[in-house]
Amino acid sequence: MPQGVGKPDDVCEFAINFLLSGQGDAKRLAVKLVQRQPKRPALEVALVMSIAASSIEEVFASPQVSRAAADAWRMAALLAVDLHMMQGLGLPHSTCADVLTYWQTIDGYFLT
Repeated sequence: MPQGVGKPDDVCEFAINFLLSGQGDAKRLAVKLVQRQPKRPALEVALVMSIAASSIEEVFASPQVSRAAADAWRMAALLAVDLHMMQGLGLPHSTCADVLTYWQTIDGYFLT
């Protein structure tokens, strides 16, 4: 794991807290995770968001929290689609910095 990236468990905890504390929605979480640690493997962000969604579903039952979990699943899937598109286009796609560049230059959905 690249230096300064942090343990995946810590990142998952951050993601769960972000979604449950009202700091933002899953789309904003994806951007935050990508911007926070540009050297982190990009696919790990989708994994973290999926783990956070699954954990939220297992522990909480309110409709609002269920919507947050479903949104996190959806954003993780959309991030994976972006990574697939980047790969198909022959673009760099291994790090969060690569994803941010893609969002800034080709597909700005996450940044809107």
